[in-house]
Amino acid sequence: MEAAIVRQINRCVREQETPAVSLQLIEPVTESIARFPSTRYYGSKRKLLGWMYRHLAGLRFETVLDAFGGTGSVSLLFKAMRKRVTYHDGMRFNADVAQTLLADDLAFTRAELEALLESVTPCTATIARRFDGVFFTAAENRWLDGFIKALAEAMLSDKHIALARYLLYQACLKKRPFNLFHRANLGLRTKSGVKRSFGNAVTWERSFAHHMVQAYDELPRLALPRTPSVTILPASDPNLISPGYDLVYVDPPYINREQRYNRDDYWRRYHFLEGLACYPHWDAQIDPASDIGLFPAPDWFGEWSRIGTFKDRLFAFIDAHRNSIVVLSYVSGAHPSEAELKTHFEDRFAEVSVHSAPHHHALSKSRKRELLFIGRPK
Repeated sequence: MEAAIVRQINRCVREQETPAVSLQLIEPVTESIARFPSTRYYGSKRKLLGWMYRHLAGLRFETVLDAFGGTGSVSLLFKAMRKRVTYHDGMRFNADVAQTLLADDLAFTRAELEALLESVTPCTATIARRFDGVFFTAAENRWLDGFIKALAEAMLSDKHIALARYLLYQACLKKRPFNLFHRANLGLRTKSGVKRSFGNAVTWERSFAHHMVQAYDELPRLALPRTPSVTILPASDPNLISPGYDLVYVDPPYINREQRYNRDDYWRRYHFLEGLACYPHWDAQIDPASDIGLFPAPDWFGEWSRIGTFKDRLFAFIDAHRNSIVVLSYVSGAHPSEAELKTHFEDRFAEVSVHSAPHHHALSKSRKRELLFIGRPK
């Protein structure tokens, strides 16, 4: 299986093409950042891009790997910087995100989206059967099943499907308390007479179709320069990616020093969106004993999420790319420690710098600092 993934990754890199050069107005990168789409994704670097750009702008590189690409925000930054971008993430649904946000053109028009939404007939299938009372109401579950069916029957191209699913993911996130799928907590939305200090009841009750159109309307505002086409690698273990990029950016999961706080990893937080990305095969994989309809993550995914294996995975990744500029996003107070990371960087790179900025996540009560490690090769 791993050999097949490596061959697919290598094929993606070989098939990357460079479009003809055309005359364009060059917009300041900071102005481009201001128009990047919003996101509800946990851990997104969207709000830190201006700070990151100040530290990346002086580096000399043309090709860049964005490992753990997530929402694609950092890949968008590199694209705005006119770099040759290769995007990677461990979850399949994020490939749809990248294929949409990093494309030079939208796959279909707003009118075509509205026509697709109007064609949806709610039905009972995987979501209605498996997720009753878990994340969305019964009527919403049936609409989701109906949308997936309508999308399949429309016989669209891969780019059309990626855009449609991207819009669906954004809608699902907006309609969830905390924008996550780690708990069966529909009652937080539906209970009446409850005073809430989080979320937005009006947003939760708006339809999927409303949120999808709203997400679509954010996309044309990107207007990024046309650059050499972005390569999107298949979802896989990042340790399988071959070296050879000028710069490698890595934004791994942050591991709490107490393992009990690592239970809600990215797979648990976003398994529902991952299921939507592999819908035809989803039903058979769902654990009937799970109260949130979880299905198994790949073994390597778990190794990037546990104290006992994370450091070895991360250090092996850094070592594999030590001949590139390596830029690591991190957070204070995580495992391994800042001191361990700095020592590892200093042992492997000719020049190391560490930058920090205050950053507070909405779901965390603690104050932490965002860290940026930059290692220049020997």
